[in-house]
Amino acid sequence: MGVWHDGMKVGIEQVDDDHRGLFAILRELDLAIRAGSAVGTDVLGDILGRMDRYAREHFAREEEIQREVGYEGYEENRRQHAELIRTLDAFIARFRTEPMDDPRVTAETIRSFLMVWISEHIVKVDRKMRGRILPWCG
Repeated sequence: MGVWHDGMKVGIEQVDDDHRGLFAILRELDLAIRAGSAVGTDVLGDILGRMDRYAREHFAREEEIQREVGYEGYEENRRQHAELIRTLDAFIARFRTEPMDDPRVTAETIRSFLMVWISEHIVKVDRKMRGRILPWCG
């Protein structure tokens, strides 16, 4: 499983802290999935719900910082955030409403998608803020 590393730093403490928080929730989801049948749908659903809330809060903070300074990449970043939220909502709705033989399989699909999306977004989109937004903003 991927982990947050210093190469992902954008240089804005609040944003970097949020990114570490997203990876912490992904790590928790990974551990729950690996625990096997000992972890039920309720636990997995709770972790996914926290990821959804945390992602929304982080995106709002990051976008506010970008708006405040007139960051030129704001619109693209906002569009990608909205796309992820739509996808995450669809995954979670499916997880909560469709009968499953093994909810861990669906949770693993969600975890794998989020790990790739978040890692790629930080490295390819968010790191563009580095040096363009002062570190004390936010």
